[in-house]
Amino acid sequence: MKGILPKIASIVLVLTVLVTVLGCGPQGETLTIFHAGSLAVPFAELETEFEGSHTDVDVDRQSGGSATMICNAITQEDAGESPPDIIASADYKLIPDRMYEGGYADWYIAFARNTMVLCYRDNAPGSDEIVSGNRTWFDVLTNDPVSYGHSDPDQDPCGYRTLLVVQLAQKYYYDDAASFNLTQDPDAADLYDVLIPGSEHERGRTGGNSENRTSIEVVSAKSVDLITALESGDLDYAFEYRSVAVQHGLNYVELNDYINLSRINAELPGVEEFYHEASIEILKDPGPPEVYEAQYGAAIVYGITIPLHADNEELAAEFIELLISETGKEIIETENGQSMLDPPICDHPENLPASLQTLFD
Repeated sequence: MKGILPKIASIVLVLTVLVTVLGCGPQGETLTIFHAGSLAVPFAELETEFEGSHTDVDVDRQSGGSATMICNAITQEDAGESPPDIIASADYKLIPDRMYEGGYADWYIAFARNTMVLCYRDNAPGSDEIVSGNRTWFDVLTNDPVSYGHSDPDQDPCGYRTLLVVQLAQKYYYDDAASFNLTQDPDAADLYDVLIPGSEHERGRTGGNSENRTSIEVVSAKSVDLITALESGDLDYAFEYRSVAVQHGLNYVELNDYINLSRINAELPGVEEFYHEASIEILKDPGPPEVYEAQYGAAIVYGITIPLHADNEELAAEFIELLISETGKEIIETENGQSMLDPPICDHPENLPASLQTLFD
């Protein structure tokens, strides 16, 4: 027994040293991605695909409203920390608008599109009538005791796009109905004030009941938060991206192409000019003082970039190569219902990492 104990002690010591040495050794690399909440499902699949071919890499994703994610990245860098390696926004314009001036990024790739739809829970009041065509969606939302949700326009592009959709619906079905050979629908009169009440900087932020109505506007920090409420039956309707509806198996109503922010002039002449007629002021800088900027209606286009001071530019470029490859298209478009731009568009290809420049020659 006396001879065995020293041997055991020696083995334990050796194992301890090995664990310590191994624990101090290289643990692989981490690729950090901040992305729009609506990209959560396809980016989870891209993460699995990427890690499968990069076994020493851990992809760390954080999702939320695109404006919030960009703000968090800038705040992080300003605090002396490394920014994320990739930022993917549900509105490509947020990248140049928020990141170029401060020297946080100097290029974007526009890679995908989306469409606004109105989702509804199972057996939502009025949904059968909407689906059958007996009533319009805005008739139900303005006249029935239902709840309808959207995300905060200052935090999430899906939020301000909801407000733009409602403005465009009023223009299409009432204000400018004659120019579309339509009869004015009285349910669309003052639709924006009815569904999204309040002053300019209150609209879509506060929620609650509008004057003389029983329907309730529900505001969430980001659009994907509304999914749980729909699935639990706590919310009747929600404005979402169609890709999100497809990925989560939600019921949804398609909106007219002049309203859903999905088309460009090459597909539907004059639609981009019509989209541009709608606008909302969104918070650009919380201050003080608060600074707002006008956001105009435009087709929904997603963008991605690598911050200038990212730690892992080479890995980030490889992930973006995967994103815009045929494999990425299969994941995003075929499996998750979100159209890819073909070809993708880059505003400053000369600033891209060398491995990506060859894709835009």
